Amino acid sequence: MTKKATGPYPLPEGFVEVTRKAPFTSGNGPFYEKILNEKKIIRAFRAEQKHLNGVKLVHGGMLMTFADSALAAAIIHETGRRCVTIKMNSEFLSPAREGDWIYSDVEVIRSTRSVVFVRGDLKVGDRVIFKADAIFHYVHVGR
Repeated sequence: MTKKATGPYPLPEGFVEVTRKAPFTSGNGPFYEKILNEKKIIRAFRAEQKHLNGVKLVHGGMLMTFADSALAAAIIHETGRRCVTIKMNSEFLSPAREGDWIYSDVEVIRSTRSVVFVRGDLKVGDRVIFKADAIFHYVHVGR
């Protein structure tokens, strides 16, 4: 992971660019992370023009994609296990605009042998703009 600016904005303290990227999400970033402790990680991105919809707000699909990524990152960070989404419910609460620093606040609720339950908020400053709760299935990666 490397540290760099997010366009004309400086990168907030403690954040580094995520370098391990899935093919789908690599076109949506760059995403950034900040590790708070062994159970808590924050994922973030700076809203760019490419993330906007026709009315110049961050596209709902982008928020859902980012939330899915942030929820999975929190699970992997806390459990050390890879996972895929089974179900995700989302609520759009407030718009985000170009230049906004959008970051996650995620909590792993419960982990079983095969599935994990998680919920999280996406925020701009102290304002919650999006909520999600999800169920992920643990997977074994490798062939």
